Amino acid sequence: MDFRTGYGAAWLDLLATRLGRYSGAEPTEFLADPAALRQWLGEHDLVPAGRIDPDDVANAQALRESLHGLAAAAVAGRRPAAADVRTVATALLADSPPQLRLTPDGLRAQRPVDIAQALGRLARQAVDQLVGPERVRLRACGDETCAGIFLDDTGRRRWCADERCGVKVRVRAHRARQKA
Repeated sequence: MDFRTGYGAAWLDLLATRLGRYSGAEPTEFLADPAALRQWLGEHDLVPAGRIDPDDVANAQALRESLHGLAAAAVAGRRPAAADVRTVATALLADSPPQLRLTPDGLRAQRPVDIAQALGRLARQAVDQLVGPERVRLRACGDETCAGIFLDDTGRRRWCADERCGVKVRVRAHRARQKA
């Protein structure tokens, strides 16, 4: 499966595993089963040592939706929902500092022992960026049909990905001008 990446942090990439939140159509779920979740975690060096089951998928989806709620609230400058704060706070309880290990490729963090610890690491990363100095760099995609939230290092980015959302917005604008 090809997951969307490039949003500036693993937790923001997690938000992009559900597409179409604002489109009015049925959203596309990329974390539909344990294998998909294991693959996504693998792409972010978070594969737990333990197994992943359907309940873990549901927990990951719930955390993702709460993180999206917190990020959208931060970008809009509004108060987040208390339920989202509770969900993320619960995920943080399973977080613990990763241990370093030396590999032939250099330093690596020890794998999470289970899915709860992997989700806890994502929650910690999100909290650090939602309440820290990077918060001002969080942006929502300029395509109103996209729910992408990203870190803007330039202060000029308008879309989560120019090759996807930027092109769609420009094509829609061009077609609207042609109709007029």
